[in-house]
Amino acid sequence: MQITVGQITKPQGVRGEVKVKPMTDDSSRFLVLKTVDVGGKPLKIESVRVNGADVYIKFAGINDRNAAELLRGKFIEIDRAAAKPLENDEFFIADIVGSTLVARINDGETIIGKILSVQSFGAADVFTVECADGKGMTFAFVKALCAKYDEEKRTLSVDGDRLSEVAVYDED
Repeated sequence: MQITVGQITKPQGVRGEVKVKPMTDDSSRFLVLKTVDVGGKPLKIESVRVNGADVYIKFAGINDRNAAELLRGKFIEIDRAAAKPLENDEFFIADIVGSTLVARINDGETIIGKILSVQSFGAADVFTVECADGKGMTFAFVKALCAKYDEEKRTLSVDGDRLSEVAVYDED
């Protein structure tokens, strides 16, 4: 299974380097990668620079701006086996998509629906959910949700009160 760790946003300079939008909590993770898949093709990494939130990668065989331009918009993926081990209460977005969203309310749980997608916008990831009634919902994934992922049940449970504060439902 592949895990998306970044997206190439643009060429950087004239020697084939690209700027990458990281899709991982730890940008320094790119420093230890040797080979990645870009747009479904394996590419060897020659060098990586991390400057704050920005990551710059030089791939073997990509030696000029024109070649780097062809990579614009493509996703960088790694094998799950090469992924950083998860801490408690961490999960991969790839695992979340297709899971059931459950709201914890008082002492019980209510099924909200199925998580269809997760988009990263910088400040917070935005989850899209198909609710049990067929309508759609989106919500910003914020720490206040106190999310807990159960890998065996494939459920993501969140604080129901907090969810109601950040959820936006589709209107008919």
